[in-house]
Amino acid sequence: SAAHDVFVGPDAMRATRHFLPQLREEYRTTGFRPAAPRGYPDAWGTPRDWHADEVTPFERKRVLDPAPNLRLLRRMMAQFSQAFPGLGPIPVSRSWAGMIDTMPDLVPVIDTCTDLPGLVILTGLSGHGFGIGPGVGRVAADLAMGRDPGHDLSRFRLSRFADGAGPLPGPHP
Repeated sequence: SAAHDVFVGPDAMRATRHFLPQLREEYRTTGFRPAAPRGYPDAWGTPRDWHADEVTPFERKRVLDPAPNLRLLRRMMAQFSQAFPGLGPIPVSRSWAGMIDTMPDLVPVIDTCTDLPGLVILTGLSGHGFGIGPGVGRVAADLAMGRDPGHDLSRFRLSRFADGAGPLPGPHP
């Protein structure tokens, strides 16, 4: 069974309304953690602004490597044992947890920032980066260099959250 934890911080609180449909659908498998681990970008004590010459929270914490949720792990192991009783007890040799970035509509953002020329925004790949990473990387490089990426990226625009239009269904002609 799939399950996940949401670390609740200031940015998570601000974005809650956008994620409500997703949270309603997955409330039984969502664990809410009132505090992100120290140093995480959305932890309550993490600075929200800094000067250009200061080290940012993103430089201090380069890899988000959360500890596995042992309660969820025990529940999954119990469900596995129920599904395959003939196997007997199966020990866990090691466990791992990871962080994924996701958008409220589950569609990545691939866009540029008009206020900061040269800034490319690429987020919300929801763990699919290994599969689509090379193609998305090429598109991001084209955008950063001011080249035509050769694809209609309108469905991936960041403004879909501000203008209320939502994602565009595809594929486009």
